[in-house]
Amino acid sequence: MYFNHAYQKTLINTGSGSNPGGVANFFTTAGAATTAITAGRVAVVASLTVPSQFTANTVIDTTVAFAIGAPGATPITIQKLPMIYLAQGSINTVDKLGPFAGGYQESVKTKGINPKYVSRFFRVDPSCPLNEIANVCLCDGAAAQCGTSYYLRIDVKGSPALRFLTHNAYRTYASNNVCCPLDPNASTEIDPMQVQTSWAWQIARDPIMSNFIAPVLTWSVTGGTGTTTFDVAAWYAANPTLVDTDLYTAIQNEAADYPYTGNDLTSVEEDYEPGNTTAQCIKLIGAYVDTQFGTCSFHPQDFYELAPVKIYPSITDQQGDPCVDQIWCTSYDEYGVQGSGYGHKLLRDAILFRRYMQEQYVYDPRLREVMNQDQVYNYIVGTSFYTTYGILHSVPRFNNPTSTFDNDQYLVTIVMPPAESCSGNSDVTTFENWMNAYLAAAGNGVQLEVLS
Repeated sequence: MYFNHAYQKTLINTGSGSNPGGVANFFTTAGAATTAITAGRVAVVASLTVPSQFTANTVIDTTVAFAIGAPGATPITIQKLPMIYLAQGSINTVDKLGPFAGGYQESVKTKGINPKYVSRFFRVDPSCPLNEIANVCLCDGAAAQCGTSYYLRIDVKGSPALRFLTHNAYRTYASNNVCCPLDPNASTEIDPMQVQTSWAWQIARDPIMSNFIAPVLTWSVTGGTGTTTFDVAAWYAANPTLVDTDLYTAIQNEAADYPYTGNDLTSVEEDYEPGNTTAQCIKLIGAYVDTQFGTCSFHPQDFYELAPVKIYPSITDQQGDPCVDQIWCTSYDEYGVQGSGYGHKLLRDAILFRRYMQEQYVYDPRLREVMNQDQVYNYIVGTSFYTTYGILHSVPRFNNPTSTFDNDQYLVTIVMPPAESCSGNSDVTTFENWMNAYLAAAGNGVQLEVLS
């Protein structure tokens, strides 16, 4: 090979243009010509004629096990079918542009795939993104005191913060000082929710940090069941003129006294009772949403996010020193994870591959429409999840002018829509079984690998 990577080929198997993003299996109409393959579908095509079973350059029914063959026929062997290739129905809606350029509705075909020269066969399943969720709770056995301000420092790191601010974001929030009673013999303990509502209110109204963090207050009632959650961001959006003490009152009164009725996010609701609650926490949920452009103004160089928001809460003193005795404990419900398998990369890969086929992609949306180049958006959606298959194989150069044995390596990527969001496609088992059997017959030890 010329260099240590493979030539890329991207085939789209996501369904017809009338059903963008719909679940689609391989095109398996046995004996059909490649011209009959439906737009946006991929088929396995025979390279040679196998009497009573296959005709050269026609579709193979991969729902029939490889080694069985047609009823009454001799089982297929690798000697009878030493090579296949894949073909995708063209997604173009017109075959000719202008008086000279034509053939755009010709099916897209790969190089011949000899199973003996296949080095990898793998499937990449999408994975769901996870929000980073950090908790700040009163430590066991601790008590919040009156006459004291508690300082919560929050650091937001990662690509979203760097692109938004050109530096990591951080802010320290000081809780309101709750006055102590005049009676010197009275208890100095206060409800920790008064501190947490002060923090949450400040975060919700922060013009910068509110873009990255959604504060949620939670508690459990002693002897009750479940945990009640209170969406502070939603409450503040409905009550922008109220202050943190009003938020504390709303926690006590629940939603009954306020226009906003969606405070409790769980099906199990327990009234908040100071002194009769446990697990009073403020949850800091990573919730940054980047600006996205639609298909009309799409450009392959548009940015798409590859990293989640990372949240680092800590309790400090008035001087910002975190190394002091604290009554507040931090923990994580889950760490932020970026989802994988989005159409953003696959859409760009498909455009690049079409460019190699001399189907030049233009950036002007009007010219793109005239040249029938916007069809790819009907088959791959940037924000959707996709399963992909990869077939890495080599094509030897037996006749090389340099007298040195050489070969070209190709990676064929087949884009499949998942059956559900963030899950593998459920309609491809027959293709996997057929391909595994075909590779096993070649005797090179390659079988399906499942990645995520």
